[in-house]
Amino acid sequence: MIGRRFKSGIRLAWLLLWNVCPVLGVWSQIQWQTDALIQRLPDGQAYLEVQTGWESDVFTPSDRFTLTVMASRGGEILTFAKSTLPLRPATTDSVALSHVHVDRLAVPDGPCTVEWSITGIPDVFERVEEFRVPLGGMPEFSDPILVSTHGAASEISDPNLVHSGLDILPAIGRVIPSDVQAATWYFELHNMADIVGMDSLFLLVMGWSDADGNWTPESTKFKRLRAKHVVPVLDQLPCSPLLPTPASPTLKLEARTRDGHIIVSRDIILPNRHGHQLADQDGYIGTHGALDVLPSLRGFGDPDRAVVHLLDHLPLATTNEQTTMQMSLAPQENPDRIQQYLTSFWLERGGGMAEAEAMHVQYMERIALVNSEYGACKQGVGSMTEMGNIYLRFGRPNTVVKRHHETDYYPYEIWHYHKAGRFNNKRFLFYSPHVVSECFELLHSDMLGERQNEDWLSQLRSRENRLRVSESMENRLNPRDAFSREEPEDLFYNPR
Repeated sequence: MIGRRFKSGIRLAWLLLWNVCPVLGVWSQIQWQTDALIQRLPDGQAYLEVQTGWESDVFTPSDRFTLTVMASRGGEILTFAKSTLPLRPATTDSVALSHVHVDRLAVPDGPCTVEWSITGIPDVFERVEEFRVPLGGMPEFSDPILVSTHGAASEISDPNLVHSGLDILPAIGRVIPSDVQAATWYFELHNMADIVGMDSLFLLVMGWSDADGNWTPESTKFKRLRAKHVVPVLDQLPCSPLLPTPASPTLKLEARTRDGHIIVSRDIILPNRHGHQLADQDGYIGTHGALDVLPSLRGFGDPDRAVVHLLDHLPLATTNEQTTMQMSLAPQENPDRIQQYLTSFWLERGGGMAEAEAMHVQYMERIALVNSEYGACKQGVGSMTEMGNIYLRFGRPNTVVKRHHETDYYPYEIWHYHKAGRFNNKRFLFYSPHVVSECFELLHSDMLGERQNEDWLSQLRSRENRLRVSESMENRLNPRDAFSREEPEDLFYNPR
């Protein structure tokens, strides 16, 4: 009798403790998922579909939390949304439930930063991601939404989940599980009617990419559609454990004229299909598992080395990638995330793991060379110099003219490329205005987007006597021709 009473007392005390402190061991299990997809209204206004997801069950506390999502640029807030939501919406189901909340934030074109902040729970959750909104007015695909479930919209539908009359629940993160047989996608084509004419037929091609970046015949679909200002598409692609490719799954989209000419195309690289349920220290379910990192990146496990190597990629990066590297990844000093990001960086530029690995190894050789050749003036970091930056972007020049000991001119070099990126026959003129042990600076180039200086010849020969403002303005209004008898001008326009 005493034993039974003792056991009953323990059971009662445990139940009381559970009812009073239900969150013990529970809060730490909350895992948050976030994403933001760029969409566009029929009038052309771009917006971010900001998605937040989490799971609950009957043991999750029914407390409410505050979710704030904000879009900003350069520290200035563009727009935000604030919601108070139940952590466990009312339900009698005992199994885990997935919850999705979507906010729509109107944004201008260009780069923007999206921030998530969840408060009202013991562990505050914060997340920052970088995005770039494309300029509208041209044929384009919206960011595809991986559909979890869908149906016809009704009066009780959440307006932020409705697209073209469909109530669409997104699979946040767009990870393709290895055990599914099909993936359902929703996306929109904008401004097709401006190209082929309203109601004219065009061809939509969608499918998975193989490891070499080519269409996979077993998954590729062809659809004849009629052009509108907005053409919505909801369709499935077959899946298997190896389709799409696990390491770098890629969705390919293409719109063609009736004659087969490509109007617009897009390759969307999706998260790695391995380890997609690994959560980080903040309870964030992401795609930064430790699998399938490029072999040549595995040696960058030290935080300092990883950050330096990340920043060495700035010369090759797009504006959006540069922002992510400098504002998000570098301050975190997390080698695993840097390795995963750079793996994706090279996979986007290569057709598969083998090509991406070869490209990265070649780029590491460039980094070693610029550190050795041009890094002495920047504590050995050659990518921080203007010469190193150009070399990392375009490789070895086809010809180099060095004049380091002229008496009439500052020390200078002229680099000529037969092909620099997508441009042909481009020149870069570097000089050292401080003469001794300083980095050479880019004085003039005929490359689009680089420093262009009509006074370059006068400034190159001015030595200690700087050009007067009046002379500088005169030179700008009357640029020199390409047939001067001065050697620097002859070498610049007639490289050899």
